[in-house]
Amino acid sequence: MRLAWADCLFRIGTVSSVERAAALAPSSAEYHVRLAGLLENGLPELERAITANPRMAAAWMMLGLRAERQGDARTAESYFARAAEADRTYTPLWTLANFHFRQDHAEKFWPAARRALRTGDPRVHDPTPLFELCRRMSGDNPGEILERAIPDIGPVQARYLGFLIQANLTSEAEPVTQRVIALAAESDLAAVFGYCDRLIEAGATDGAIRAWNALCWKKLHGYAPLAPARGVSLTNGDFSFLPVEHGFDWRSAAVPGASVGHDASGIEITFDGRQPENCELLAQYVPLVPSRKYRLGFRYQTDGIRPGSGLRWRIQNARGQDIPSDAADLASFEESKGAVRFTAPDSIARLTVWYQRAPGTTRIEGRLMVRAVTLEFDP
Repeated sequence: MRLAWADCLFRIGTVSSVERAAALAPSSAEYHVRLAGLLENGLPELERAITANPRMAAAWMMLGLRAERQGDARTAESYFARAAEADRTYTPLWTLANFHFRQDHAEKFWPAARRALRTGDPRVHDPTPLFELCRRMSGDNPGEILERAIPDIGPVQARYLGFLIQANLTSEAEPVTQRVIALAAESDLAAVFGYCDRLIEAGATDGAIRAWNALCWKKLHGYAPLAPARGVSLTNGDFSFLPVEHGFDWRSAAVPGASVGHDASGIEITFDGRQPENCELLAQYVPLVPSRKYRLGFRYQTDGIRPGSGLRWRIQNARGQDIPSDAADLASFEESKGAVRFTAPDSIARLTVWYQRAPGTTRIEGRLMVRAVTLEFDP
């Protein structure tokens, strides 16, 4: 009953209640640490906490911060080191690395940072603040960070790749991507998809292809690696796989009044007449050989959509500018074959199913079924 009452007082959290809890249970190091944080001069309580439990890392860290504020860096370092020795989880190790950063102890910072990242689970502890310290300590040198701080642990490598993407350092990310592909589980590959998307947006086609083909090997089993020089530029053309909505696979847009569905027979796009007058429904980035002529082939069928309604394929470059083509409106009550011919001005293009209401018509209501798509050189 005494311990239960002490626990109740501790949870109230006021100075008086925690003082009473510590008096009722003097062997509880946690009570003394909490009280030290509430008092202006908490040193006696920290000493009592250490006496009660020499492995109380929180007490050692508070002692370290106190010594650092007083200008006693040597004593502070010893306290932080004691905390990291007593509790070998992420927080004490991160605190030690942070101390070495504040003191500009580069040769001590890097081992402490690596040890923290090796110990902590990045799905539980966010390593981004430590990555930021690494960036500042290295003077924006991602290579030094990768070499000196990032351990060969898949989830940590994946989080570091995500950090580089957020910091717009994709030019430095390829070595990290290679490590993520080699070390990470499939559940940690989201950062590689993000990296591939950034490269596509930047027009860095070769790097995007390497990242995508590595994903084909690691995760996208059944996807054919891309090889534009050999005419292999389209992904998932028969819609055998549910599109991943990233990289060089199909992407569907969330459009009010229209829905995009996938099944074993292909892609079905349904319009209810309330969609915008101009909207993109389906798209895929494709790597190309500049100046080569291409033929986009497809099998499709429509239901309730009249000719001349404004539903057609649209070919664009990576900057969203239209590439001239002979695309015609899509309308066929029976399954039909169609083709669009164009010349690639750049190394990447965007194939889209696009609706633009034709003048003098109402917004379409009906369905478009796309059964298969091919992309090949046009002689």
